[in-house]
Amino acid sequence: MARAEDRIARLAGQGLDLVAFWTAAAEAVASAVPYYWAPCWYTLDPASLLVTSHFHEGMPEIPAEWLAQEYYQEDVNQLVDVARSGRGISTLHEATGGDPSSSPRWHANIAFGGDQELIAALRTSSGHVWGALGLYRETGQPLFGPDELRFVTAVAPHLAEGARRALLVGEAADPEGPDAPGLVVLTADWEVESATPGVERWLSELPDGDWGAGRLPSAVLSVAGRARRAAEHPEEPGEVAVARVRARSGLWVVLHGAALVPAGRVAVIVEPAHPARISRCSWPRTG
Repeated sequence: MARAEDRIARLAGQGLDLVAFWTAAAEAVASAVPYYWAPCWYTLDPASLLVTSHFHEGMPEIPAEWLAQEYYQEDVNQLVDVARSGRGISTLHEATGGDPSSSPRWHANIAFGGDQELIAALRTSSGHVWGALGLYRETGQPLFGPDELRFVTAVAPHLAEGARRALLVGEAADPEGPDAPGLVVLTADWEVESATPGVERWLSELPDGDWGAGRLPSAVLSVAGRARRAAEHPEEPGEVAVARVRARSGLWVVLHGAALVPAGRVAVIVEPAHPARISRCSWPRTG
C-alpha cells in the first residue's frame, strides 16, 4: 500500500492527460485494493458537485439514466453525499446497515456483476472536491476492510490533485476563451520548448519577465524548479509547485508546475486566480 501511494503521488505531479492519469492510477490502486472489472472515475464541478465526466475502462459510455438517477433518485452512497461528508468515503454495505439489496443502486450494480460498492470523494488538501472514485467487488468476495478504506482515503488527495492538474493542462492546451489558462513547456535546460497560443499575454503580466526578449518571469522558473525537484525527490514532504503572483494589472495569477516525461521537462500552467484560491488571511496588508 505504501508503494502504491508513492506511485499515485508521483503520477499526480507528472501532468498527464486525464485518461492517462486515470488508467495509470487504476493499476496502482489495484495493487493495494483488489476490485472487480475496473474503477469508475468521475470528475466533479467543485462548486456544484455535479458530475462533469466519467471514465470506466471497457464501458465507453455510462448509461444515461445512471447519472440522472444519481441526482434525482432517493438512495444511499450517492456521490454528492459522500463528497459532502466529513469522512469522504463510504461503502454500500455500511450505508445500508449490511443489507445492500435495499438500495436501488445495488440492483443496478448487480446487473453488471458488482455486489459491493466503495465511493470515495477526491478532495484536495485545500478541501475542494475535483472527482470521485467508485470501486466494486463481485458476490462472494471479502468486504472492503479498514486498511483498504484507510489506503483509499490517503491517496484521495493525490488523485484529486492529478485530476485537477489534468483538467488544467487540457484547458490550457485547447483554450476556449481569452481567460483560459496558458501552458509553457520548459526543457531540461530551462528553455522554452513549446507554448500554447495566448500564453505570452499571461506571462507579460508577471513581474520581471519579457517574453519578446526571451526572459521568463522569476515565478515561472521557481515553479518549474520546484516541480522538477518534487518529481526527482518524491520522498521530501511539502514540495508543492504552486505560486500566486500579483500581476502588473493588479490581478492575481496562479502558476502550477508539473514534471513531464521524458524526465527533465516541466510544464507550467498559468491561470487567473479564482476567488476561492485567494484567502483574505493569506496576504500581508498593504497601504
